[in-house]
Amino acid sequence: MQLVVVGTSHHTASVSLREGLTIPADSLPQVLAELRENVGEVLVLSTCNRVELYALCGHESSGAELLRQFLATRAGLSLRTVRDATYAYGHQAAVRHLLRVTAGLDSMVLGESEVLGQVRRALLAARQADALGPVLDRLGDSALACGKRARAMTSLGEAESVASVAIRLAARDGGGLDGANVVVLGAGETAKSAVTHLASIPNVRITVLSRTFEPALEVADAHHAAARPWEQLSEALATADFVVGCTGSRTPVIDAATLSSARGANAGPLMCVDLGLPRDIDAAVTAIPGVRLIDLERVGAETSARRVGRARALDEAELIVEQETERYMEWWRGRGVASTIAQLHARANAIREAELARALARLPDLDGPARAVVRDLAARMTAKLLHEPTLALKRDPEGVNMAVVVERLFALGPATDFPSAACAHGESVAERTTSQESNVA
Repeated sequence: MQLVVVGTSHHTASVSLREGLTIPADSLPQVLAELRENVGEVLVLSTCNRVELYALCGHESSGAELLRQFLATRAGLSLRTVRDATYAYGHQAAVRHLLRVTAGLDSMVLGESEVLGQVRRALLAARQADALGPVLDRLGDSALACGKRARAMTSLGEAESVASVAIRLAARDGGGLDGANVVVLGAGETAKSAVTHLASIPNVRITVLSRTFEPALEVADAHHAAARPWEQLSEALATADFVVGCTGSRTPVIDAATLSSARGANAGPLMCVDLGLPRDIDAAVTAIPGVRLIDLERVGAETSARRVGRARALDEAELIVEQETERYMEWWRGRGVASTIAQLHARANAIREAELARALARLPDLDGPARAVVRDLAARMTAKLLHEPTLALKRDPEGVNMAVVVERLFALGPATDFPSAACAHGESVAERTTSQESNVA
């Protein structure tokens, strides 16, 4: 089996294309169940800036093609379009990618913390759907640990969020937020981030609306803001100076007709910030006089320019990612050769015990303490002889391939079918072993 990730993000696709590929939270159980029919394990990470499918497949290239075809079919897009907009990684590169994502190194805003919660929720959804096994479950825990460590040990923990960057842009373009009436649509993590940032700005009046009133009230109460039921959207828009959309709706919740009707002909300027994917605010609202819009593409352009000044924190975090990646890969390799190591130790111990019994039978005059010394000597010799081969099998990137040779040399059972460095390049363990034997011959 081979670990594979196929994904698209703000690096590879436009907002409109990511919008078509996004997987809403309420669709996750069905998506996970459908994917689980064709792969060993699966994890789906879908955020405002990325959609990624992690799976345990039979082979890297065919697994990547299967995942791309799934995305294309689900979104009603051509396979070629999806190929052009996605990336694929296998084996160690797939592990490293998820750790970089969780650490915020692949985010639109370098080091942003929201992705840590998004990965945590993706893992929870996969566990609830019984879509995880030992490989992805362990990888998910490693990714969360890496993300926390990167933020605790570097200045990445001081990073802005996507919401705070967008609001800062809106304030700059819209003449400031002092005394502004801001309407936040949604009550999820992005909305909470937006309200938290807004609440730190003096003289801002915040109103939170959500399709379900209780979550909106909870977010509002946490920051001494107001909450209104969704049915009062038009009234809230009528007096707003800023609107922040982050609902997670599959279709825009504000279009030009809705906004025109709510604002009337004599309304003042309105700055709209759309953090939703799919988008919450139809771009056509900018045709209304006085209405301006900041979307995720504008935020991406702003944050790209700001990454340059954080080179040191980036280098420090990348080192942490490499350390955690190698730690996971050592576990992976150890898992792949565990059966061989167990069989090798069992064979050595069996031979030791048989030879000890034969030798001691020929030395009937040895007393108990002397026999114990002989047994201890045999045990220590066996342990020392097996120590280095055991470490090599666990730590060497070619450990699984080495296990095949060990099994043949010592007449052990067949190798465990688990990914190896060779398999990451499309070559099976058997093919590699045969090739090596041919070269020796």
